[in-house]
Amino acid sequence: MKFQRFLIAVTFALTPVILDAQEIAIGNDDSRPLEERVIYNRESTLHATIHTQGLGVGYKHGIIRGIHKTTYWDFEVSYLRSQKQIRLMNYFSPASFVYGKLNDVLTLRAGYEVERRIYGKPYWGGVELRWLYEAGASLALLKPYYYSVVIAKPTSAGIYEEVIDYQTFDNKDQWINIIGQAPFKQGLNEIKLRPGVYAKGGMAFEIGTSRLRAQTIEVGAMVEYYPQGIPLMAENPTSYLIPTLYLSYSWGSRYNKY
Repeated sequence: MKFQRFLIAVTFALTPVILDAQEIAIGNDDSRPLEERVIYNRESTLHATIHTQGLGVGYKHGIIRGIHKTTYWDFEVSYLRSQKQIRLMNYFSPASFVYGKLNDVLTLRAGYEVERRIYGKPYWGGVELRWLYEAGASLALLKPYYYSVVIAKPTSAGIYEEVIDYQTFDNKDQWINIIGQAPFKQGLNEIKLRPGVYAKGGMAFEIGTSRLRAQTIEVGAMVEYYPQGIPLMAENPTSYLIPTLYLSYSWGSRYNKY
């Protein structure tokens, strides 16, 4: 809930800046260098995203189709976590773990985005406001989450010894103690794929001061659907529909291509 309130606060905080930018008198940029007066038709940016269930990074390639519309091919890699997970630590071990976690989840997305201008800059300065919508395909990579645990291993009839083993949460009834999270490489040969689709919408605030450089803050909501489901935590329903709120910052360049 704290992150959701933060996103709402960011949106309202930027609104007065946008409205003020529209009141700036139209200026003359003839004195600017030629490259600052050219209208470009391509845009390439990188972006970093924080959302209510993780983090992500990505790349966008855009075609500026006119003063009011830009379209993008958007590619993103995002880490997905449960909002219910809590990291714990064994008092006798420095390694932490998330009790009940079933999978580490990495999501690959590819989509088509359309941005439409609401308020433009009176001249090259201030803030430009756009609204956007996007849809595409997702592919979730699920790697089983392993714990480093102490179990009682039988050595002969009626005799057991305590040994350290790497196990998933399905074997919790065998555990005597949890040492921590197992090394990340444990389970890499057991990765499962879950295809899905997603759609998102939001607002983009163009804050760049140069026609050559693109800088945008984006805030919005996204929903993903996975027909096979994404199991994140034990004793919790498998997630089929995953809604998130996000905040993104992108930076890059504009250029011409004919």
